[in-house]
Amino acid sequence: MIDYIVKRVLFSIPTVFAVVITVFFLIHIAPGNPVDILVGENASAVLKTKVEKEYALDKPIIVQAVFFLKNVFFKGGGNSIYFGKPCFSVIKSKFKNTLFLGGVAFFMAIFISFSLSFIAVRFKGRFPDRLITFLATIGMSVPSFWLGILLLIVFSVKLKIFPVSGTGGFYHVFLPALTLSLPMGSYLLHIFRNELLAQTNKRFTVALKTRGVKEFLIFFKHIVKNALIPVVMVLFLQLGFLLTGAIITETIFSWDGIGLLLITAINVRDYPLVQSLAIFIAVVYIYSNLLGDILIGYLDRRVGFEKRDL
Repeated sequence: MIDYIVKRVLFSIPTVFAVVITVFFLIHIAPGNPVDILVGENASAVLKTKVEKEYALDKPIIVQAVFFLKNVFFKGGGNSIYFGKPCFSVIKSKFKNTLFLGGVAFFMAIFISFSLSFIAVRFKGRFPDRLITFLATIGMSVPSFWLGILLLIVFSVKLKIFPVSGTGGFYHVFLPALTLSLPMGSYLLHIFRNELLAQTNKRFTVALKTRGVKEFLIFFKHIVKNALIPVVMVLFLQLGFLLTGAIITETIFSWDGIGLLLITAINVRDYPLVQSLAIFIAVVYIYSNLLGDILIGYLDRRVGFEKRDL
């Protein structure tokens, strides 16, 4: 297992590097001058030249790329043009809000998918099962931006139960977390329900029943455990999405996380901050997937780490 983890970590480095280089060139191709945004179009030529030299913006693009990579490894991503602070320091200050939002959405999605899956399996083929499956299909199909705006209009503007925007405790986080968790929970519900039904029809289930093992023990000790394997895989793929900030959701609810930070950085052409965010997001995605692979290896002992594909 240790060899597998080390290999995955080493192979992730070129992936992160490729993401950074791609984002670096894309953001530099985009129109707009970060110096004009920072000091204003009417600033003196001397001041503009000073700022350009400070951030190596007067150098060829290849030199700027080398300059940025040095900042990443030795200076915390370099200074943000817009905030005037080290990029990773800015990201750290915003990530705690995204972590809170993603954590709440993560557990809401688990609660929605697991509880409704158990009900659907219990009433297989009957009205509750059909209703839950129908609602889950709708939940998977609804765009997040539309759902977020709808929840905002109903519960904030009309009913005035939750605040319209801002970052804070339960009342602020509930609607954005629900916006993130409903599509994710609906997708997990479909997978978990189908896996539970598939495991119920396996031969080992019948064999355990003939031995007199109680049904609730068979269900929770054997069926649920086997059905969790594909769910865990999807869950940790989605975890990277949640922990790196759902950009649209954070923008709709003005949630002060790294999703909203990325939009701000792109709008003001803050090259160092956009590139630092790209590194951060790539790393979180890669290692959340790695964590999911490790958990799957423990859940499914038939899969040996030494035989797994990288």
